[in-house]
Amino acid sequence: MKKIGWLLLLALAACSAPQGIKTTGKLRIQSVQPDVVSGCTVRAGDWMALKGNTFGTQEEWDAGINRALFPPDPGLPAENPEITQAENPATLMFRVPMGAESGILRIHVEGVGDAEIPIAVEGISPEMAVPGCEVPAPPQNPD
Repeated sequence: MKKIGWLLLLALAACSAPQGIKTTGKLRIQSVQPDVVSGCTVRAGDWMALKGNTFGTQEEWDAGINRALFPPDPGLPAENPEITQAENPATLMFRVPMGAESGILRIHVEGVGDAEIPIAVEGISPEMAVPGCEVPAPPQNPD
């Protein structure tokens, strides 16, 4: 009976994050816009939005304590990270940096956890109109 309980708990945990996104600690990612998990691509300069349970504070992002790093290794920092909503769900927005490549986007939120999100980066070709692949509107006051 105990085994069944653990299996159910593991199944629920696996369903709490979109497929392809790996998280550690207490960090949970609910969605990514554009939906890179389902195959949408991003380009340098595109805005991305993450929704989840928490992304720390704006001060931690400004100080570099929390990070979003794009491939290639050791990682290019996301540009203009900004928490646009603190909770229900928390929303973090940032821009894809020049030189980013396809691979794993790594998110670190100090004291909360880490996330790995697979991304595909395309060149400067025109964006395809694919449902779910829309780039989010930038925050009201981007830096």
